[in-house]
Amino acid sequence: MAEYHDIRVAGGDTATPINIARRFQWLARDLDLKGRRVLDCGCGAGEYVLRFAEVARAVRGIEYNAEKVRQHVARGILPDLVRQGDIEHLPFEDGAFDIVLLNEVLEHVPDDLRALREINRVLAPGGVLAIFSPNRLYPFETHGVSLKSGRGLPHFTPGIPYIPLALGNRWFRYHARNYFPWELVALVRQAGFTVRKRRWMGQTFEGISHNQPRIVRVLSPLLRRISFVLECVPLVNRFSGCSQYLLLEKPAAPHDCKAR
Repeated sequence: MAEYHDIRVAGGDTATPINIARRFQWLARDLDLKGRRVLDCGCGAGEYVLRFAEVARAVRGIEYNAEKVRQHVARGILPDLVRQGDIEHLPFEDGAFDIVLLNEVLEHVPDDLRALREINRVLAPGGVLAIFSPNRLYPFETHGVSLKSGRGLPHFTPGIPYIPLALGNRWFRYHARNYFPWELVALVRQAGFTVRKRRWMGQTFEGISHNQPRIVRVLSPLLRRISFVLECVPLVNRFSGCSQYLLLEKPAAPHDCKAR
């Protein structure tokens, strides 16, 4: 099967006002955060970390980009909660956390399977991994692609995700992976997780890519409303949702069956 080539650690922030409010709302509804130990992997400047700190027992954030860590520290609010690190090599003991968040991060990690297995290691048995990650059924490549000649294609170019990778790798340089739903499910199962819940999240049209056409900026309130309505339409939401939202569980340790 064709694979993405040369994926490098990168990525912007999803911590725009509407986006962070909606994503945290989904997490708070589905997860019992009170008294839990939470890790945000690829936490950026720590916006979600600070939200978790309001309710969780203990929170930590890991961020590869040193500048984003400095931004969090400069804010002066709980500066010690975020540290620089690599989620393929987490600096925590086995079973150290009850909940881990991967918020639009997995697609930027050079070895996504290794990162998932490392997260599995630091999760306690029965712990939960929450993932937001691109949906390749969405007809636009939200991270954008560049031609091999170096010229970037507009983010609103339709149909790019539907081009088979065997062909796409000949023409494009992909800035991040994009997962078909069945591909992401197979990947997390390979890393030892079971799928508890899956939903599709619509685009907020807040200009996260910083390449938003003027017409989209003007129409963003209407587009946002349509996007949120389509989230609730079965089957349609699999194509209208730019992100997949998965809740995954690390199976509890098997019971000791030895005779007492």
